[in-house]
Amino acid sequence: MLLHVLPARHGDALWLTYGPKGRNRILIDGGPRSKETTRLVRRLLEDDPPGVELLVVSHIDADHITGVLDILGDRGVSLQPGDVWFNGWQHLPTDVLGAKQGEQLTDAISRRGLPWNRAFGVGPVVAPGEGPLPRVTMPGGLSLTLLSPTPAELAALKPVWKREVEKAGLVPGVVAEPQPTAPDLLGEHRLDLPDLARRPFRSDHSEANGASIAMLAEYEGKSLLLTGDAHAAVLEAQLRRLAVERMVDRIQVDVVKLPHHGSRYNLSADLVSLIDCGRWVFSTNGSVFSHPDPETVARIVVDRPGMELVFNYRSETTERFASSSLRRAHRYRTAYPGQGPGIRVKI
Repeated sequence: MLLHVLPARHGDALWLTYGPKGRNRILIDGGPRSKETTRLVRRLLEDDPPGVELLVVSHIDADHITGVLDILGDRGVSLQPGDVWFNGWQHLPTDVLGAKQGEQLTDAISRRGLPWNRAFGVGPVVAPGEGPLPRVTMPGGLSLTLLSPTPAELAALKPVWKREVEKAGLVPGVVAEPQPTAPDLLGEHRLDLPDLARRPFRSDHSEANGASIAMLAEYEGKSLLLTGDAHAAVLEAQLRRLAVERMVDRIQVDVVKLPHHGSRYNLSADLVSLIDCGRWVFSTNGSVFSHPDPETVARIVVDRPGMELVFNYRSETTERFASSSLRRAHRYRTAYPGQGPGIRVKI
């Protein structure tokens, strides 16, 4: 497997290839609206045909979904996935709200005649509360185990669907406002990672993030945890459930793509303790909310020597962790993009 973390500014756009010569491909999210991302996806599609096995739209926030709208709306992009995983308004529990703006992606999927949630019988992409976690085998042998969302997260999204899709930028001109960076946390000399690791965890309460599609991808003994913006409590519960199924104490993973761009509200110490992994991937340039948060990095590297932090951008908020004194003190490594766009992570 090879994960290409595309340069999607403060969002996610992930290109996963697997199989002989990377002939099987999955696109996960498209970042915020960006001509650069659309051109890059077009080039990736042209470089190594045939098609894409799966398009996953993890949830409705602008930094994940609006780039997909641009990609599907561009006639020059020949994207014809074998399936699309996306929970639209019709997949929410009973008496759903028909927010007009939320139908833009539905219209784009229908206009292209794409299969939609075929792997789930055209119903919602959801991990049921009981029984084995859903597991889908993709063409070429990649296995995807669904971790999030659960029915509870989809139900929680229903009452605020209209507000969330509008906030997500589906109404022209409505975009997330950049948040000021906390000056006392910028600059490596101000980062006391052990102190940050001890700070109490407070959870993300966004209903849209809670409904994120998160999954464990496995291929020929290698594994990748794709978390979207999922809530820590949901990932914790599902990984514990998976550990029981597999009769192990912790889930061994080769690479983790961090939830919510490294937000301190989505990675708890308890979640980290459930994962045996040495490489942690951050997808953000820090332009919104100043991600990744130092508390998140602290929870990964403090008392766990040998970790590698992989960033898809060099920016003020990511390069501070390249400090030689921090790396020596906590015995971790960093990786940043070279000449090409984003960064590729071989799994």
